[in-house]
Amino acid sequence: MKKVAPTLGELTDYVNLERLTFLVDGVFAITMTLLVLELRPPETDTSRLVDSLLALLPRLYIYLIAFYSIANHWVVHQRMFRHITGADTTMLWLTILGLLFITLIPAGTALVGRFPTESLAVACFSANSFLQAMVTWLFWAYVVRNQKRFAGNSDVRMLKITTQVWFIITLGWLISIGLGFVNVYIAYGSWIIWPNVVAVWGGYKRRLVIGAPGLSHVSNKA
Repeated sequence: MKKVAPTLGELTDYVNLERLTFLVDGVFAITMTLLVLELRPPETDTSRLVDSLLALLPRLYIYLIAFYSIANHWVVHQRMFRHITGADTTMLWLTILGLLFITLIPAGTALVGRFPTESLAVACFSANSFLQAMVTWLFWAYVVRNQKRFAGNSDVRMLKITTQVWFIITLGWLISIGLGFVNVYIAYGSWIIWPNVVAVWGGYKRRLVIGAPGLSHVSNKA
């Protein structure tokens, strides 16, 4: 059989998924390491250790939220790429754009840690998370539109649920920007509560699909 040479479009759109995954893992690892550098006691007028530790509590709280957020994004990335069997330039740049906002999380954490009661600082953290979630939603929406090309082994219903989950999470982060100007502590709570509630809803929707007829021959991992 005569071997067909790849076209120019196939050559320029080719993406090595293994190398892309290595890049993502490296960025997440470095970002999580940089995050802890901001976890140091703020400068105070007292020499008592207990006062310095108490002053550190707001930074510790923000650090835990940011670390959980980054770790959760990494877990989600590992899960979602199990569906991906191919990628093109659009998916490559959407992934890199998402990494841009991941790398900004330490800066946002430092800002909120220094000004924990400032609405603008909280809004900046929320805005960065909103942009990152929006890029992830756009990534999945693109995959759904090209399911046979990029995720041919997965059920399109499962992919649509993932897209819906990220759309709702994106809306939640957008709302949290405004919440920061109403009450910073409500915004803090929304950072943890909203994504997890949506994740539970998404898991419920997936279980319904798994139990529906016609899914036994496709991947149901999400």
